[in-house]
Amino acid sequence: MNNILFIIPHPDDEIVGASIIINRLLKKKNLFFFFLTNGVISKNQQWYWDRNGHEKKVKRRNKEMKSSISHLGFKKFFLQNIPTRSLKLNIEKTYNKILKIGKSYKIDTIFCPAYEGGHQDHDVANFICSRLNVYFSIYEFAEYNFFQKKINSNKFIKPAKKDIIIELTNEEKKIKRKMLNIYLSESNNLNYISLKQESYRKLINYDYMKPPHQGTLFYRRFSFFDWHPRVDSDSPELICKCIAESKIF
Repeated sequence: MNNILFIIPHPDDEIVGASIIINRLLKKKNLFFFFLTNGVISKNQQWYWDRNGHEKKVKRRNKEMKSSISHLGFKKFFLQNIPTRSLKLNIEKTYNKILKIGKSYKIDTIFCPAYEGGHQDHDVANFICSRLNVYFSIYEFAEYNFFQKKINSNKFIKPAKKDIIIELTNEEKKIKRKMLNIYLSESNNLNYISLKQESYRKLINYDYMKPPHQGTLFYRRFSFFDWHPRVDSDSPELICKCIAESKIF
């Protein structure tokens, strides 16, 4: 690991899934961050009366992202300015952008979120990276899931012997909490994040034709409120269909 690219579906995933991994293990490496979306839902998914403030929300999230990168101790990042929940419609474009960044900056290692049903963009990002393993070493980090109907933070759904588990020290817990607080715009969505550990491993083989696990996925916990902008109305089956129909499948 010399030149490392972190694939970050939304600004805040770098902190939720890998802040201590970065601080403890990768601080002295040459790190780049590629934010796949701007972290804000599209204007037409917002309440009608909120739509005039859409650009302000995007700018706020962008400002928080820059502050996060600075606190982690890095400056090199790329941003694909598309709405959250739209990565499934931009699979080929995103794949090509990652490949271009990788070749331009001599990337040898990529880190991405696990395929765990935390968010549809996380799962699509994991799939895209799985198709890049002929060019780079691919690692995945756990963020959150709803396996067995409970919120699991920074733990893989199916643990493996080669999983690398980092137990956070008291000081690291303070560091991570401080960095989570950078994303004030997401404070209501980050209160389920545990400060106990972080986990990563070499990317395993997933069956992307199926949802990450049986039962309700994390982003579908409140599916009975599909009319609400904060609730993702897309089904796991739709995400699998978009993956399967992509040109890189």
